[in-house]
Amino acid sequence: MIKKILAPLGVFALYINDAYAQSAGFFDNPQTGAAPSATAQGTLGQNITTILNFFLGILGLIAVAFLIYAGVLMVTAGGGEEQINKAKKIITYAVIGIVIILLAWTIVTFVTSALG
Repeated sequence: MIKKILAPLGVFALYINDAYAQSAGFFDNPQTGAAPSATAQGTLGQNITTILNFFLGILGLIAVAFLIYAGVLMVTAGGGEEQINKAKKIITYAVIGIVIILLAWTIVTFVTSALG
């Protein structure tokens, strides 16, 4: 069963792009290879926006994982009403979560664009 699920995922490995190394401008001093300074990149508002978008993305992934789990639960229910009802509740709550996440992302984007 696991092989049937994981085998198609191996196909996606063929489409991964190469990673490109950073240019020499990354270093403060290319001759000595000194590391860049530890100062933050961007303003405080940009950093907060980046952190919030990161966490909203993680929450979105978790909500999609719950949708997938509920779908598998529903497919493997075998006609059991209790398991189907459980899957329906999970789907309902996951969709509500995705809507809330999208609204939060919209609010973050609006506030940061309004503040400049």
